[in-house]
Amino acid sequence: MKRLLNEDGKRKAFHIPFQITKKFLDANPNCYFIFGDNTEGRGYGGAAKLRDHSNAIGFVTKRFPSNWDKSFYTLENYSPVFEKEKLRLIQFIENNKHNWILISKLGGGLANRYHIFENFIEPWLESLVQYDNIILLY
Repeated sequence: MKRLLNEDGKRKAFHIPFQITKKFLDANPNCYFIFGDNTEGRGYGGAAKLRDHSNAIGFVTKRFPSNWDKSFYTLENYSPVFEKEKLRLIQFIENNKHNWILISKLGGGLANRYHIFENFIEPWLESLVQYDNIILLY
């Protein structure tokens, strides 16, 4: 596969709009799927439908798996959660350099009621291009 580079020779963010399925993860044990999750780790909406797969890992973007206003993080209260989730994911990425890490549009769907995706998550995801094993699935 040809590597995508910026004009300065650095890797561009690698985006592939691809739907991950249980069948795909079963057939590709060297791939891990990161999906937007809630603090309770329950519910199967959206990408969380794969939560029970051994190669699926949640990244907290919501408080609870509901659409009540209190289920969503505001910009003010998401920052400490985001910092914790970032550290956890970076550690996982660094411990799995020989595996592919496929990352969904974390917090970019229903969890984005208060714009946590564009203010916190998206800029950080774009910075993950420093790792050669990251593919952004959006």
